[in-house]
Amino acid sequence: MKNKRVRSMRDISTIHALKNHVVPANREQLISEYARLEHEKARLKRELDIWAKNKERTEERIYNVQERLNQLQSLLNDMPGEGNLLIFQESSEEKSEKKTGYAEISIEY
Repeated sequence: MKNKRVRSMRDISTIHALKNHVVPANREQLISEYARLEHEKARLKRELDIWAKNKERTEERIYNVQERLNQLQSLLNDMPGEGNLLIFQESSEEKSEKKTGYAEISIEY
């Protein structure tokens, strides 16, 4: 079974896309289309370079975050405590606010 490619905004046919299917009638149109396609190719190469640089930068950031996570995990494991987990206790007021959905306040006149 062939996987279907996800369609995006780039797949929508526009007037520019439709005119690409027309055979050029004369030399001017051929030269014009050739130049336009050269510019499009250069633009796509620039876009690909930008994507590659962003990918490298993102991978480096992911690596740095993972290193920091490993450092924090080792610090947590070295701390004495119950199961080496940080547990935040809720106050009774916070629990009642969650149950009722609103906070009770008193107003004096």
